[in-house]
Amino acid sequence: MGPFITDVPKSVLQDVIIKLPTKSIIMCKSVCKTWCSLISDPAFARLHFAQAEAYPMVRPVDRTSVSRNLYLVEPEDSSGFDLKDHDCNRSRVHMNLSKYKFPLCHAEELLNHHRNGNVMPSHETEREVHMKITKIDDNNNEVDWGEGIAFMMQYDHNNYNLVNSCNGLLCLSDFFVNYPAAVCNPITGEFINLPHGPKHEKAMTLIGSGLGFGPRTNEYKVVRILKERTPDPNKVAEIHTLGTGSWKSVGTAPCSDSQLSFPTCVKGMLYWFCDEWTGCSVISFDLDTEEFQSVPSLPFREDGRDVSMGDLGGSLCLCKTESFEINVWVMNDSGPQKLWMKNISIRTGFRRRWPDGVYIPMKYFENDGLLMFNSRLNAFFYYHPGNHSPFIYLKLREMKKYSSSEAISHVPSFISLKDILVGKDVCSAEAARRDRSPISGGRKCRFDTLLTVENSETSTQWWMGCSLRLS
Repeated sequence: MGPFITDVPKSVLQDVIIKLPTKSIIMCKSVCKTWCSLISDPAFARLHFAQAEAYPMVRPVDRTSVSRNLYLVEPEDSSGFDLKDHDCNRSRVHMNLSKYKFPLCHAEELLNHHRNGNVMPSHETEREVHMKITKIDDNNNEVDWGEGIAFMMQYDHNNYNLVNSCNGLLCLSDFFVNYPAAVCNPITGEFINLPHGPKHEKAMTLIGSGLGFGPRTNEYKVVRILKERTPDPNKVAEIHTLGTGSWKSVGTAPCSDSQLSFPTCVKGMLYWFCDEWTGCSVISFDLDTEEFQSVPSLPFREDGRDVSMGDLGGSLCLCKTESFEINVWVMNDSGPQKLWMKNISIRTGFRRRWPDGVYIPMKYFENDGLLMFNSRLNAFFYYHPGNHSPFIYLKLREMKKYSSSEAISHVPSFISLKDILVGKDVCSAEAARRDRSPISGGRKCRFDTLLTVENSETSTQWWMGCSLRLS
Protein backbone atom coordinates (compact mmCIF):
# COMPACT_ATOMS: atom_id res chain seq x y z
CA MET A 1 0.00 0.00 0.00
CA GLY A 2 1.35 3.42 -1.00
CA PRO A 3 1.90 6.43 1.25
CA PHE A 4 -1.12 8.38 0.01
CA ILE A 5 -4.65 8.26 1.36
CA THR A 6 -5.89 7.41 -2.11
CA ASP A 7 -3.85 4.20 -1.91
CA VAL A 8 -6.05 2.77 0.85
CA PRO A 9 -7.93 -0.29 -0.48
CA LYS A 10 -11.53 0.41 -1.38
CA SER A 11 -12.88 -2.23 0.99
CA VAL A 12 -10.94 -0.80 3.95
CA LEU A 13 -11.94 2.74 3.10
CA GLN A 14 -15.57 1.73 2.78
CA ASP A 15 -15.57 0.01 6.17
CA VAL A 16 -14.19 3.16 7.81
CA ILE A 17 -16.42 5.72 6.10
CA ILE A 18 -19.62 3.76 6.58
CA LYS A 19 -19.28 3.99 10.38
CA LEU A 20 -19.09 7.80 10.37
CA PRO A 21 -22.04 10.07 11.20
CA THR A 22 -24.13 11.13 8.21
CA LYS A 23 -22.76 14.65 8.05
CA SER A 24 -19.17 13.39 8.12
CA ILE A 25 -19.85 11.01 5.23
CA ILE A 26 -21.21 13.89 3.17
CA MET A 27 -18.09 15.94 3.94
CA CYS A 28 -15.89 13.02 2.84
CA LYS A 29 -17.26 13.40 -0.68
CA SER A 30 -15.29 16.64 -0.95
CA VAL A 31 -11.92 15.06 -0.06
CA CYS A 32 -11.13 13.66 -3.50
CA LYS A 33 -12.72 12.16 -6.60
CA THR A 34 -12.03 8.62 -5.38
CA TRP A 35 -13.93 9.15 -2.14
CA CYS A 36 -16.74 10.98 -3.91
CA SER A 37 -17.09 8.12 -6.39
CA LEU A 38 -17.14 5.55 -3.58
CA ILE A 39 -19.80 7.33 -1.55
CA SER A 40 -21.91 8.08 -4.63
CA ASP A 41 -21.92 4.41 -5.65
CA PRO A 42 -25.41 2.87 -5.21
CA ALA A 43 -23.75 -0.21 -3.69
CA PHE A 44 -22.29 1.94 -0.90
CA ALA A 45 -25.70 3.53 -0.30
CA ARG A 46 -27.39 0.14 0.00
CA LEU A 47 -24.70 -1.18 2.34
CA HIS A 48 -24.93 1.95 4.50
CA PHE A 49 -28.71 1.72 4.72
CA ALA A 50 -28.56 -1.95 5.71
CA GLN A 51 -26.46 -0.97 8.74
CA ALA A 52 -28.06 2.41 9.48
CA GLU A 53 -29.99 2.97 12.70
CA ALA A 54 -32.95 5.21 13.36
CA TYR A 55 -32.20 8.43 15.22
CA PRO A 56 -34.32 11.45 16.14
CA MET A 57 -34.91 14.08 13.50
CA VAL A 58 -36.13 17.30 15.12
CA ARG A 59 -38.05 20.06 13.42
CA PRO A 60 -38.46 23.42 15.18
CA VAL A 61 -41.85 25.11 15.09
CA ASP A 62 -42.45 28.71 16.04
CA ARG A 63 -45.71 30.51 16.72
CA THR A 64 -46.30 31.99 13.28
CA SER A 65 -44.86 29.45 10.85
CA VAL A 66 -43.50 25.96 10.45
CA SER A 67 -39.76 25.80 9.87
CA ARG A 68 -38.23 24.02 6.88
CA ASN A 69 -35.14 23.24 8.97
CA LEU A 70 -34.45 19.71 10.19
CA TYR A 71 -31.91 18.59 12.81
CA LEU A 72 -30.64 15.02 12.80
CA VAL A 73 -29.29 13.95 16.20
CA GLU A 74 -26.64 11.23 15.85
CA PRO A 75 -23.93 9.78 18.11
CA GLU A 76 -20.48 11.25 17.58
CA ASP A 77 -18.85 7.82 17.69
CA SER A 78 -19.73 4.12 17.72
CA SER A 79 -20.95 4.27 21.33
CA GLY A 80 -24.44 5.06 20.09
CA PHE A 81 -27.24 6.97 21.75
CA ASP A 82 -27.15 4.77 24.83
CA LEU A 83 -27.15 6.44 28.24
CA LYS A 84 -27.43 3.38 30.46
CA ASP A 85 -24.12 4.00 32.23
CA HIS A 86 -24.13 7.77 31.82
CA ASP A 87 -23.68 9.98 34.86
CA CYS A 88 -25.12 13.41 34.10
CA ASN A 89 -22.61 15.06 36.42
CA ARG A 90 -19.73 14.03 34.17
CA SER A 91 -21.15 15.49 30.95
CA ARG A 92 -19.25 13.05 28.75
CA VAL A 93 -21.89 12.18 26.18
CA HIS A 94 -21.27 13.88 22.84
CA MET A 95 -23.68 13.98 19.91
CA ASN A 96 -23.69 15.42 16.40
CA LEU A 97 -26.47 17.83 15.51
CA SER A 98 -26.62 18.22 11.72
CA LYS A 99 -28.87 20.80 10.13
CA TYR A 100 -30.77 20.00 6.94
CA LYS A 101 -33.56 21.66 4.99
CA PHE A 102 -36.47 20.31 3.04
CA PRO A 103 -34.72 20.06 -0.37
CA LEU A 104 -37.54 21.61 -2.39
CA CYS A 105 -37.42 24.22 -5.12
CA HIS A 106 -40.24 26.45 -6.37
CA ALA A 107 -42.27 25.59 -3.30
CA GLU A 108 -44.80 28.35 -3.89
CA GLU A 109 -45.69 27.11 -7.38
CA LEU A 110 -45.97 23.53 -6.16
CA LEU A 111 -48.24 24.38 -3.25
CA ASN A 112 -50.45 26.69 -5.30
CA HIS A 113 -50.89 23.78 -7.70
CA HIS A 114 -52.08 21.52 -4.88
CA ARG A 115 -54.31 24.21 -3.41
CA ASN A 116 -56.31 23.94 -6.63
CA GLY A 117 -56.97 27.57 -7.29
CA ASN A 118 -57.32 28.90 -3.75
CA VAL A 119 -56.10 32.49 -3.66
CA MET A 120 -53.00 32.69 -1.51
CA PRO A 121 -50.86 35.78 -0.86
CA SER A 122 -47.25 35.71 -2.00
CA HIS A 123 -45.72 37.68 0.84
CA GLU A 124 -48.27 38.15 3.62
CA THR A 125 -48.08 35.99 6.71
CA GLU A 126 -51.38 37.23 8.16
CA ARG A 127 -54.55 38.23 6.37
CA GLU A 128 -58.31 38.20 6.63
CA VAL A 129 -59.72 35.05 5.07
CA HIS A 130 -63.24 34.51 3.73
CA MET A 131 -64.03 30.81 3.45
CA LYS A 132 -66.17 29.66 0.55
CA ILE A 133 -68.99 27.46 1.89
CA THR A 134 -70.29 24.69 -0.36
CA LYS A 135 -72.59 21.70 -0.14
CA ILE A 136 -73.11 18.58 -2.25
CA ASP A 137 -76.58 18.27 -3.82
CA ASP A 138 -78.51 15.08 -4.63
CA ASN A 139 -76.70 14.77 -7.96
CA ASN A 140 -73.29 14.88 -6.25
CA ASN A 141 -72.60 18.38 -7.59
CA GLU A 142 -70.89 21.09 -5.61
CA VAL A 143 -73.24 24.00 -4.86
CA ASP A 144 -71.99 27.40 -3.72
CA TRP A 145 -73.55 28.65 -0.48
CA GLY A 146 -71.65 31.92 -0.50
CA GLU A 147 -68.91 33.06 1.85
CA GLY A 148 -68.63 32.44 5.55
CA ILE A 149 -67.54 34.75 8.33
CA ALA A 150 -64.08 36.22 7.90
CA PHE A 151 -61.30 35.41 10.33
CA MET A 152 -57.63 36.14 10.76
CA MET A 153 -55.21 33.42 9.77
CA GLN A 154 -51.44 33.15 10.02
CA TYR A 155 -49.42 30.96 7.72
CA ASP A 156 -46.33 30.81 5.57
CA HIS A 157 -47.25 30.24 1.93
CA ASN A 158 -44.36 27.87 1.15
CA ASN A 159 -44.31 25.74 4.27
CA TYR A 160 -44.90 22.04 4.63
CA ASN A 161 -46.23 19.65 7.22
CA LEU A 162 -44.08 16.64 7.98
CA VAL A 163 -46.35 13.61 7.51
CA ASN A 164 -44.03 10.65 8.23
CA SER A 165 -40.70 8.99 7.51
CA CYS A 166 -40.13 5.71 5.68
CA ASN A 167 -36.75 4.17 4.74
CA GLY A 168 -34.98 7.53 4.73
CA LEU A 169 -37.70 9.35 2.79
CA LEU A 170 -39.97 12.08 4.15
CA CYS A 171 -43.56 12.60 3.06
CA LEU A 172 -44.59 16.26 3.09
CA SER A 173 -48.02 17.81 2.87
CA ASP A 174 -49.30 21.28 2.14
CA PHE A 175 -49.35 23.33 5.33
CA PHE A 176 -52.62 25.03 4.33
CA VAL A 177 -54.86 22.26 2.92
CA ASN A 178 -52.82 19.28 4.21
CA TYR A 179 -52.81 17.25 0.98
CA PRO A 180 -49.61 15.21 0.43
CA ALA A 181 -47.51 17.24 -1.99
CA ALA A 182 -43.97 15.85 -2.17
CA VAL A 183 -41.56 13.13 -1.08
CA CYS A 184 -37.94 13.99 -0.40
CA ASN A 185 -34.65 12.62 0.86
CA PRO A 186 -33.05 15.36 2.98
CA ILE A 187 -29.66 13.60 2.91
CA THR A 188 -29.27 13.40 -0.88
CA GLY A 189 -31.15 16.65 -1.52
CA GLU A 190 -33.61 15.00 -3.92
CA PHE A 191 -37.37 15.34 -4.08
CA ILE A 192 -40.31 14.29 -6.21
CA ASN A 193 -43.53 16.26 -6.57
CA LEU A 194 -46.75 14.30 -6.21
CA PRO A 195 -49.39 14.65 -8.94
CA HIS A 196 -52.61 16.52 -8.44
CA GLY A 197 -55.51 14.38 -7.32
CA PRO A 198 -58.78 13.69 -9.14
CA LYS A 199 -61.22 16.53 -9.70
CA HIS A 200 -63.58 15.24 -7.02
CA GLU A 201 -61.12 16.23 -4.28
CA LYS A 202 -62.75 19.67 -4.20
CA ALA A 203 -65.73 18.00 -2.56
CA MET A 204 -63.60 15.92 -0.17
CA THR A 205 -61.78 16.54 3.10
CA LEU A 206 -58.49 14.82 3.88
CA ILE A 207 -58.50 12.89 7.16
CA GLY A 208 -55.23 10.97 6.83
CA SER A 209 -52.21 10.24 4.63
CA GLY A 210 -48.85 8.53 4.79
CA LEU A 211 -45.87 7.10 2.90
CA GLY A 212 -45.02 3.41 2.98
CA PHE A 213 -43.03 0.66 1.27
CA GLY A 214 -44.34 -2.65 -0.05
CA PRO A 215 -41.54 -5.24 0.30
CA ARG A 216 -43.07 -7.75 -2.13
CA THR A 217 -43.80 -5.27 -4.91
CA ASN A 218 -40.68 -3.23 -4.03
CA GLU A 219 -42.66 -0.02 -4.47
CA TYR A 220 -43.06 3.15 -2.44
CA LYS A 221 -46.63 4.35 -2.16
CA VAL A 222 -48.43 7.38 -0.74
CA VAL A 223 -51.90 6.70 0.65
CA ARG A 224 -54.48 9.33 1.42
CA ILE A 225 -57.91 8.89 2.99
CA LEU A 226 -60.67 11.40 2.27
CA LYS A 227 -64.27 11.87 3.33
CA GLU A 228 -67.17 13.48 1.54
CA ARG A 229 -68.53 16.80 2.70
CA THR A 230 -71.96 15.37 3.45
CA PRO A 231 -73.93 14.68 6.66
CA ASP A 232 -73.23 10.94 6.35
CA PRO A 233 -69.92 10.92 4.48
CA ASN A 234 -68.28 8.00 2.76
CA LYS A 235 -64.57 7.54 3.34
CA VAL A 236 -62.46 6.63 0.33
CA ALA A 237 -58.80 5.69 0.02
CA GLU A 238 -56.54 6.64 -2.85
CA ILE A 239 -53.01 5.49 -3.57
CA HIS A 240 -50.13 6.88 -5.60
CA THR A 241 -47.14 4.73 -6.50
CA LEU A 242 -44.01 6.88 -6.63
CA GLY A 243 -42.77 7.15 -10.19
CA THR A 244 -46.24 7.03 -11.73
CA GLY A 245 -48.28 10.05 -12.70
CA SER A 246 -51.64 9.54 -11.07
CA TRP A 247 -53.72 8.49 -8.09
CA LYS A 248 -56.09 5.54 -8.09
CA SER A 249 -58.98 4.63 -5.82
CA VAL A 250 -58.66 1.50 -3.69
CA GLY A 251 -62.17 1.52 -2.27
CA THR A 252 -63.81 2.47 1.00
CA ALA A 253 -61.72 3.12 4.09
CA PRO A 254 -62.92 1.47 7.34
CA CYS A 255 -62.55 4.51 9.57
CA SER A 256 -64.62 7.20 11.25
CA ASP A 257 -64.85 10.89 10.44
CA SER A 258 -62.06 11.76 12.88
CA GLN A 259 -58.61 12.84 11.81
CA LEU A 260 -56.05 10.05 11.55
CA SER A 261 -52.68 10.59 13.21
CA PHE A 262 -49.23 9.02 13.63
CA PRO A 263 -48.94 7.36 10.18
CA THR A 264 -46.42 4.52 10.64
CA CYS A 265 -45.07 2.02 8.12
CA VAL A 266 -43.99 -1.34 9.57
CA LYS A 267 -43.30 -4.52 7.58
CA GLY A 268 -45.25 -3.46 4.52
CA MET A 269 -48.25 -2.19 6.50
CA LEU A 270 -49.24 1.45 6.89
CA TYR A 271 -51.00 2.21 10.19
CA TRP A 272 -52.94 5.21 11.51
CA PHE A 273 -54.24 6.01 14.98
CA CYS A 274 -57.86 7.12 15.17
CA ASP A 275 -59.28 8.88 18.23
CA GLU A 276 -63.00 9.63 18.37
CA TRP A 277 -65.63 10.17 21.03
CA THR A 278 -66.75 6.53 20.91
CA GLY A 279 -63.21 5.27 21.54
CA CYS A 280 -59.89 4.91 19.80
CA SER A 281 -58.63 2.38 17.28
CA VAL A 282 -55.88 1.61 14.79
CA ILE A 283 -56.48 0.98 11.09
CA SER A 284 -53.99 -0.66 8.75
CA PHE A 285 -53.40 -0.84 5.01
CA ASP A 286 -51.41 -3.55 3.23
CA LEU A 287 -49.16 -1.78 0.72
CA ASP A 288 -48.61 -4.91 -1.38
CA THR A 289 -52.21 -6.12 -1.72
CA GLU A 290 -53.58 -2.55 -1.44
CA GLU A 291 -56.27 -3.67 0.99
CA PHE A 292 -57.24 -2.66 4.50
CA GLN A 293 -56.56 -5.25 7.19
CA SER A 294 -57.99 -5.83 10.66
CA VAL A 295 -56.05 -4.80 13.77
CA PRO A 296 -56.54 -6.23 17.29
CA SER A 297 -58.53 -4.11 19.71
CA LEU A 298 -56.40 -1.67 21.64
CA PRO A 299 -55.05 -2.79 25.04
CA PHE A 300 -56.64 0.12 26.91
CA ARG A 301 -60.25 1.24 27.18
CA GLU A 302 -59.79 4.91 27.91
CA ASP A 303 -59.91 7.59 25.27
CA GLY A 304 -56.97 8.36 23.02
CA ARG A 305 -55.64 11.36 24.90
CA ASP A 306 -51.90 11.31 25.58
CA VAL A 307 -51.40 8.41 23.17
CA SER A 308 -48.74 8.13 20.48
CA MET A 309 -47.91 5.46 17.93
CA GLY A 310 -44.71 4.60 16.08
CA ASP A 311 -42.12 2.05 14.99
CA LEU A 312 -40.09 0.66 17.87
CA GLY A 313 -37.37 -1.74 16.78
CA GLY A 314 -39.30 -2.87 13.71
CA SER A 315 -42.63 -3.39 15.52
CA LEU A 316 -45.70 -1.19 15.79
CA CYS A 317 -45.98 0.33 19.25
CA LEU A 318 -48.44 2.38 21.27
CA CYS A 319 -47.42 4.64 24.14
CA LYS A 320 -49.98 6.01 26.60
CA THR A 321 -49.46 8.34 29.54
CA GLU A 322 -51.83 7.34 32.33
CA SER A 323 -52.46 8.42 35.92
CA PHE A 324 -49.48 6.72 37.55
CA GLU A 325 -47.44 5.27 34.70
CA ILE A 326 -46.37 5.44 31.09
CA ASN A 327 -47.09 2.19 29.27
CA VAL A 328 -45.65 1.01 25.96
CA TRP A 329 -47.36 -1.80 24.06
CA VAL A 330 -45.83 -3.57 21.06
CA MET A 331 -47.75 -5.54 18.44
CA ASN A 332 -46.52 -9.12 18.25
CA ASP A 333 -47.19 -10.47 14.75
CA SER A 334 -44.95 -13.55 14.89
CA GLY A 335 -47.80 -15.96 15.66
CA PRO A 336 -50.99 -16.87 13.80
CA GLN A 337 -52.72 -13.85 15.33
CA LYS A 338 -51.51 -10.35 16.05
CA LEU A 339 -51.42 -9.49 19.75
CA TRP A 340 -50.66 -6.40 21.81
CA MET A 341 -48.01 -7.06 24.46
CA LYS A 342 -46.98 -4.62 27.19
CA ASN A 343 -43.26 -4.09 26.65
CA ILE A 344 -42.42 -1.30 29.11
CA SER A 345 -44.21 0.14 32.12
CA ILE A 346 -42.71 3.27 33.72
CA ARG A 347 -44.03 4.13 37.17
CA THR A 348 -44.43 7.90 37.47
CA GLY A 349 -46.09 8.31 40.86
CA PHE A 350 -48.62 11.08 41.24
CA ARG A 351 -49.43 12.72 37.91
CA ARG A 352 -49.20 16.25 39.27
CA ARG A 353 -45.51 15.71 39.96
CA TRP A 354 -44.79 14.15 36.57
CA PRO A 355 -44.66 16.06 33.27
CA ASP A 356 -47.74 15.12 31.29
CA GLY A 357 -48.29 15.27 27.55
CA VAL A 358 -47.68 12.86 24.72
CA TYR A 359 -44.53 10.73 24.93
CA ILE A 360 -43.42 9.54 21.48
CA PRO A 361 -41.06 6.52 21.42
CA MET A 362 -37.95 7.26 19.36
CA LYS A 363 -35.59 4.33 19.89
CA TYR A 364 -35.41 1.11 21.87
CA PHE A 365 -31.98 -0.20 22.86
CA GLU A 366 -30.81 -3.78 23.23
CA ASN A 367 -30.10 -3.18 26.92
CA ASP A 368 -33.77 -2.24 27.54
CA GLY A 369 -33.20 1.52 27.39
CA LEU A 370 -35.92 3.67 25.82
CA LEU A 371 -35.62 7.13 24.26
CA MET A 372 -38.83 9.17 23.92
CA PHE A 373 -39.81 12.70 22.94
CA ASN A 374 -42.20 14.77 25.05
CA SER A 375 -44.10 17.22 22.88
CA ARG A 376 -45.18 19.48 25.74
CA LEU A 377 -41.73 19.78 27.30
CA ASN A 378 -40.07 20.03 23.89
CA ALA A 379 -37.45 17.61 25.21
CA PHE A 380 -36.21 14.04 25.01
CA PHE A 381 -36.67 11.55 27.80
CA TYR A 382 -34.40 8.55 28.41
CA TYR A 383 -35.48 5.70 30.65
CA HIS A 384 -33.62 2.62 31.81
CA PRO A 385 -34.86 0.50 34.72
CA GLY A 386 -31.32 -0.37 35.83
CA ASN A 387 -29.98 3.18 36.08
CA HIS A 388 -29.22 4.77 39.44
CA SER A 389 -31.34 7.65 38.18
CA PRO A 390 -33.66 5.94 35.68
CA PHE A 391 -35.10 9.15 34.23
CA ILE A 392 -32.94 11.52 32.20
CA TYR A 393 -34.28 14.59 30.38
CA LEU A 394 -32.40 15.83 27.34
CA LYS A 395 -33.08 19.27 25.94
CA LEU A 396 -31.72 20.69 22.70
CA ARG A 397 -30.55 24.18 23.52
CA GLU A 398 -30.69 25.00 19.83
CA MET A 399 -34.48 24.67 20.08
CA LYS A 400 -34.88 27.18 22.93
CA LYS A 401 -35.55 30.04 20.51
CA TYR A 402 -38.58 28.17 19.17
CA SER A 403 -41.88 27.85 21.00
CA SER A 404 -42.06 24.14 20.23
CA SER A 405 -40.68 21.40 18.03
CA GLU A 406 -41.64 18.00 16.69
CA ALA A 407 -39.51 14.88 16.41
CA ILE A 408 -39.71 11.70 14.37
CA SER A 409 -37.60 8.57 14.22
CA HIS A 410 -35.65 8.71 10.94
CA VAL A 411 -33.15 6.38 9.26
CA PRO A 412 -30.70 8.50 7.21
CA SER A 413 -30.22 7.11 3.71
CA PHE A 414 -27.86 7.83 0.80
CA ILE A 415 -30.02 5.83 -1.62
CA SER A 416 -31.00 8.07 -4.52
CA LEU A 417 -34.64 8.49 -5.42
CA LYS A 418 -33.57 7.78 -9.00
CA ASP A 419 -32.52 4.27 -7.97
CA ILE A 420 -35.86 3.35 -6.42
CA LEU A 421 -38.38 5.09 -8.66
CA VAL A 422 -39.62 4.51 -12.18
CA GLY A 423 -39.82 7.64 -14.28
CA LYS A 424 -37.97 10.92 -14.66
CA ASP A 425 -39.71 13.09 -12.09
CA VAL A 426 -36.89 13.12 -9.53
CA CYS A 427 -35.42 16.57 -8.96
CA SER A 428 -32.32 17.67 -7.12
CA ALA A 429 -32.38 20.81 -5.06
CA GLU A 430 -28.60 20.92 -5.41
CA ALA A 431 -28.78 21.08 -9.18
CA ALA A 432 -31.49 23.73 -9.19
CA ARG A 433 -29.91 25.81 -6.45
CA ARG A 434 -26.13 25.44 -6.69
CA ASP A 435 -25.47 28.16 -4.17
CA ARG A 436 -27.31 26.35 -1.38
CA SER A 437 -26.39 22.89 -0.18
CA PRO A 438 -29.03 20.68 1.48
CA ILE A 439 -26.57 20.48 4.37
CA SER A 440 -26.49 23.76 6.20
CA GLY A 441 -23.82 22.70 8.62
CA GLY A 442 -23.18 20.49 11.59
CA ARG A 443 -22.23 21.09 15.19
CA LYS A 444 -21.06 19.02 18.07
CA CYS A 445 -23.33 18.70 21.04
CA ARG A 446 -22.80 17.58 24.56
CA PHE A 447 -25.08 16.91 27.48
CA ASP A 448 -24.96 19.52 30.17
CA THR A 449 -26.09 18.70 33.70
CA LEU A 450 -29.40 20.24 34.63
CA LEU A 451 -31.07 19.84 38.02
CA THR A 452 -34.66 20.96 38.42
CA VAL A 453 -36.47 21.22 41.74
CA GLU A 454 -40.23 20.90 41.91
CA ASN A 455 -41.91 21.96 45.14
CA SER A 456 -45.31 20.80 46.34
CA GLU A 457 -47.23 21.19 49.54
CA THR A 458 -46.26 17.77 50.81
CA SER A 459 -42.83 17.11 49.40
CA THR A 460 -39.96 18.28 47.27
CA GLN A 461 -39.30 16.24 44.17
CA TRP A 462 -35.93 16.23 42.41
CA TRP A 463 -35.61 15.57 38.73
CA MET A 464 -32.22 14.78 37.29
CA GLY A 465 -31.93 15.67 33.64
CA CYS A 466 -29.47 16.70 31.00
CA SER A 467 -29.49 19.55 28.54
CA LEU A 468 -28.04 18.99 25.09
CA ARG A 469 -25.70 21.89 24.43
CA LEU A 470 -23.95 22.90 21.24
CA SER A 471 -20.19 23.16 21.43
